[in-house]
Amino acid sequence: MAIFDPEIRRGFAYIVPFKGRLAVIILLNLAGTALALYVPFLTRTLVDDALLGADMDALKRVVVLFVLVTAASFVLNFVSGMRYTKVSAEILFRMRVTVYRHLHRLSPRFFAKTPLGEIISRINNDVSEIQRVLADAALAWLGNVAFLAGAVGMLLWLDWRLFLAAAALLPPAIWAIVAYRRRLVVRVRVMRERSAGIGAFLIETLRGARLVAAANAGEREAARFSRLNDAFVSALMKMQRLSYLAGGLPGILLSASTAVVFLYGGSRVIDGAMTLGTFTAFMAYQIRLIGPVQGLMGLYTGLGAARVSLRRVHELLDEPVEVEDPAAPVALGPVRGEIVFEDVSCGHGRGADVLDGFALTVEPGEVVALAGRSGSGKSTVADLLVRHLDPDRGRVLLDGADLRDVALSELRARVAVVAQDTFVFNTSILENVRYARPEADRGAVSQAVERAGLGDFVASLPDGLDTVVGEEGQALSAGERQRVAIARALLADPAVLVLDEATSALDAEAQARVVRQRTSTASQGAD
Repeated sequence: MAIFDPEIRRGFAYIVPFKGRLAVIILLNLAGTALALYVPFLTRTLVDDALLGADMDALKRVVVLFVLVTAASFVLNFVSGMRYTKVSAEILFRMRVTVYRHLHRLSPRFFAKTPLGEIISRINNDVSEIQRVLADAALAWLGNVAFLAGAVGMLLWLDWRLFLAAAALLPPAIWAIVAYRRRLVVRVRVMRERSAGIGAFLIETLRGARLVAAANAGEREAARFSRLNDAFVSALMKMQRLSYLAGGLPGILLSASTAVVFLYGGSRVIDGAMTLGTFTAFMAYQIRLIGPVQGLMGLYTGLGAARVSLRRVHELLDEPVEVEDPAAPVALGPVRGEIVFEDVSCGHGRGADVLDGFALTVEPGEVVALAGRSGSGKSTVADLLVRHLDPDRGRVLLDGADLRDVALSELRARVAVVAQDTFVFNTSILENVRYARPEADRGAVSQAVERAGLGDFVASLPDGLDTVVGEEGQALSAGERQRVAIARALLADPAVLVLDEATSALDAEAQARVVRQRTSTASQGAD
């Protein structure tokens, strides 16, 4: 069964913390289902006692009971449904934030090989699909099973012969849904991959919108977009075709069982072997039974789609974390800033190591510049200093302590890196500068901005520090973005500052000014 699939069972781990609230929801749902089961039985009393027996008091009792039971069942199901919707949203947020946190622990190697659109598709679309199945079907599954069990018991009690005749078409209906589900799982995965491909294309081409325009490639990219969309639509149509067949064919077979009940049950009423009220009650249960059976079959199919999404989410969570916090971290204490690379080798999984036997010593207060061709390992040195990566061989020491023995939070508070491709958020200059120190006041931010050579520029803006810089800082020039990143690092006041070509968009005077700001503390530049 799909519910015992390893991916589904693994997904239950997100539900365990909510078991208390779910237990209350289950009790409410079962109470509503029990009341709903009583409603069809009232039809026997209505027909045999009230209508055929011409008993007005019996008719009034049936009507009052019907209204009260129906209203109570609705209230219970409404309350349980609303509570479950909230809990299911919290469960899925827990899954989404677990993936989000895990992604922030992965090394640059993972992001170099995985398109951003693929990651977003999994954390957004796939988790949303899991939430849809949980919110729309999981609680209904419980109610359907309870109603199905109760209805079957009532049908057997009313007339077991008629029940067996009605159930004759159930086995082929179950066979059909199982057979189609296997094929549906494959189609759903292909459709998810096509959707992720479109997402990756849009993110890449929109981030490179200036290049697309400058290369007159707009129509060419639109044509590629069209081809990707056609592939997605084709996969979607194949998936929908199988989905309709998976639900439609079993539904037809189940509906045919109603005709069997009409024929066989009607003949038993005519022969006097069954009262009209009993036959009416049986039909009421039979008609209500089709919905839960079809719902369970639809859930079985939906679990197949959810299984695909769960596997795609779990593939992200199964990505190994290369850099872990030490079990017993070493406290750094006051940092002087001595940096030592001892026989360090490090690669990116693309063949030869970027660094091979690299050795370097930087004394406290010393400014060192690393020069070399592109790809020679300058950025890798910066990544090693803040442990975005760990050496494949050798050690990196800060004041004699192996960085692998230092808590990541403490290390990254003492060592700051400003990269060439500086990133700024779509918020104000103020919030961008104090991102590493959100508690910093405006005065401290203004001082850092001034030290980064951005003071005159900020003073010229109508909104000053409150100016919003746009998506990826598009409202700023490359040099201004670099100055914002440098101001951010200066505000954090690290013991070691690493400039990974972070002044490449600045003029010589501005570069010298930035370097002078750090000559009184341990500093390192890589350019």
